[in-house]
Amino acid sequence: MTEHYADLHSHTTCSDGLLTPEQLLTKARSNGLQAIAITDHDTMQAHRIIRQMKKGNDIRVIAGIEISCSEGGREIHILGYYLDPDNDELQAYEVEKRAERINRAKLMVEKLNALKVSVSFGEVEAIASGATIGRPHIAAAMVRNGSVPSIQKAFDNYLDSSRPAYVPRTTYTVRQAVTLVRNAGGVAIVAHPARTYMDPRMFLSLIASGIDGIEVYHPSHWTVTREYYRMLAVKHGLLITGGSDFHGSRDYDEKNFGLFGVSEEMTAAIHTRAIQRRLHGK
Repeated sequence: MTEHYADLHSHTTCSDGLLTPEQLLTKARSNGLQAIAITDHDTMQAHRIIRQMKKGNDIRVIAGIEISCSEGGREIHILGYYLDPDNDELQAYEVEKRAERINRAKLMVEKLNALKVSVSFGEVEAIASGATIGRPHIAAAMVRNGSVPSIQKAFDNYLDSSRPAYVPRTTYTVRQAVTLVRNAGGVAIVAHPARTYMDPRMFLSLIASGIDGIEVYHPSHWTVTREYYRMLAVKHGLLITGGSDFHGSRDYDEKNFGLFGVSEEMTAAIHTRAIQRRLHGK
């Protein structure tokens, strides 16, 4: 691990996090972080909210997003940093994905009902409270009405990709995500690759998609895994990032927050790459 200047992977109530954007900034400050990237799933609404805050903030906020990709039967997440929340293409993507997520959630609720699990889409909407809907909202609704004892059990028994109520995402390739991020002035990073690739060598195919870097430091990466991806990033001239993937709703979120960050130097390298892209298209 390295000096914890910034945590570059976190979520708020704008997607499936427990804290509001303002509460997350307060938490980051109290944990001694100098910078934080808010990377909500398929939405940048948190950054629009922060922009409207009247009081000053002494912590650096990096405009980010976590884009959900699906290709070849595999779910891959791409983190985008230093994007323009007002980019037209990005906003169109947000609208489209919001509608897709609603439809997907309805289909999963239908599957759960067919499995004799009593939960309604209305309950899921109430949990989400206007946020971009995801599986954690369905799981939380199931916990609230007593269908399962915990969110983890909801995933283990019903909602994980191999379980009976799962509905796959519509195809959205890594290359499409990289193009979207770049067109919005940002830098594209592969999130927690070890969660997607049981055999790390399979990750090599993603490098040809034009990614800018790898999230090396993540709670799901063991020491050997981190070192493998760190060396891979160095070998291919890719950026190295890291973050706790904080949601606030899981038992391990509190202890992980801020412990999987990166140094000021690494954070500056990401910023430099974004500036170079905007100036020279590189």
